[in-house]
Order: sequence, then C-alpha cells, then structure tokens
Amino acid sequence: MNIDLSAHRRRFLDYVDGFRDVPDAAPLRLKVEHTLRVVEHAEAVVDSLAGDHAERAWALCDDACRAAVLAALYHDCGRFPQFRQFRTFLDAKSVNHAELSFRTMRDEGFLKDEKPRVAHLACCAVLLHNRYALSPMLSRQARFVTDVVRDSDKLDIFRVMVGYLDNALPERDAVLLHVKDDPGLWTPKVAEDVLAGRVARYTDLRFVNDFRLLLGTWMHELRFAATRRALAESGLMEKVLEGLPDEPGLRAAREKLHAMLEDCRSGRGAND
Repeated sequence: MNIDLSAHRRRFLDYVDGFRDVPDAAPLRLKVEHTLRVVEHAEAVVDSLAGDHAERAWALCDDACRAAVLAALYHDCGRFPQFRQFRTFLDAKSVNHAELSFRTMRDEGFLKDEKPRVAHLACCAVLLHNRYALSPMLSRQARFVTDVVRDSDKLDIFRVMVGYLDNALPERDAVLLHVKDDPGLWTPKVAEDVLAGRVARYTDLRFVNDFRLLLGTWMHELRFAATRRALAESGLMEKVLEGLPDEPGLRAAREKLHAMLEDCRSGRGAND
C-alpha cells in the first residue's frame, strides 16, 4: 500500500530541527533515527496484511493504514521537549512522553490537513502507544492502529537497546534509563514476570539484566506475525539473551525466553 508521507516527513524534520541547539543532544538524534525506522516497520506491517484477507481484514481501510503510519511518525515527538526540559527520557522522573506527544501534535497542528477520522485514530495511537495494557473498550480500528505503532516501536527499540546493553557509549545512561550495570545481578520480580507470562514494567528495572528480561517479555505483546518473524530473523533477541548470566536462579527464565523466540520464528504469538 503506497502511503505518501513526504509532506509529513518534512514537517517532522523541521520540527526536530528546532531542538538542534539542545546541549548534549545525541539522545535526540537517536530519536530521529528511531522514528524513521519505526515508520518503516509500520509500513511493512501494513503491507504484510494488505494481501491477507483472513487476518484483520476489517482494519485494512485506507484511513486506518494512513493513521498507523502517521502515528508511527509522530509517536515520539514529545521526547524532544521532554529531553530539553528534564534531560531524561525516564517518564517517571519527568512527564508521560505519550501524553506530551499527543499535546505536541495538537499544538503544532501536525495533522491539521488530514481527514478527521485519520487524525483521530493517529492521535489515539500516539496517546496509547506506551500504555502497559490497552483497554478492551477500544474500537477495532483504534486497536489496530495502536497495535501497529506498538509493534513497530518495540521492533526498533530492540535494535537500539542491543547497541547500548554492552557498550559504554556517551548517551547510554539516558537510553537505558540510568539502571545499574552489574553483569551478575537482576531483579527477581522481573524474572518472575518472564515465567508468569507478564510484560515487565519499567518501574521495576534496577539492573542492565532487567532491561534484557524486559525486552524478552515484549515478545508476549507483538501482535503481528510479520513483526514476530522480523524480530526472529534480525538476530537481535539472541544478542539480548546472550548477555544474561548463566545462574541457576535465572535459568528457567532464560529457557522460557528462548522458547518464545522460537514461537516468533514460526510466526506464532500473541494473536494465535
């Protein structure tokens, strides 16, 4: 499906250019790169479903698909004023970046030229993309658009995180939310989440290994077969899991995550 985002890409890049003078802005440059990759992933998800009448055929109208890629483009626009004001991406110590992104979209008029239905669906997805759980009261199309953004966002976060889990890069603390780097430690609550089939919470993260476990639990939430296969084929999850310590107390969680990765490789997962 060919969705022309050229005007919106220019609008987004003009917007982020206004933050070029923020001191120590390397994390913001990462957010620009992240955003453009999330858009690519969202377009790939939409394209993967276009010929599949059995899977979510009700969602594949032009409005929903356009809303999904627009939401992917603007989902993190609030990260820029968040970092400028608070010098962190940690929502718990600053502001909910999804809510700030929603307000930024509204105040900047990013979607002023779009159909009201497209704008509504895109704004809904941006507002909800970082929620721990989605309400069952969402309409089917709003859920579809939000799921596309959440899947696409997670898929690129895997890529970003792999580069920082083992490397002492300047912006590492901001990217990993200032957790402690002790290769032999992890938080039992996060390992319990793995075994219980729950998605771990950012607020429970204390160590870099907790981040590895969190990323593993995200496999529970990947809604589209195309996203799960893309993750498995990327080899990123193997790199995430390689860094976990081979300790008896963590062995069951490691085995569970490897089994989930095999399910991703086959396309099985959350929607099955």
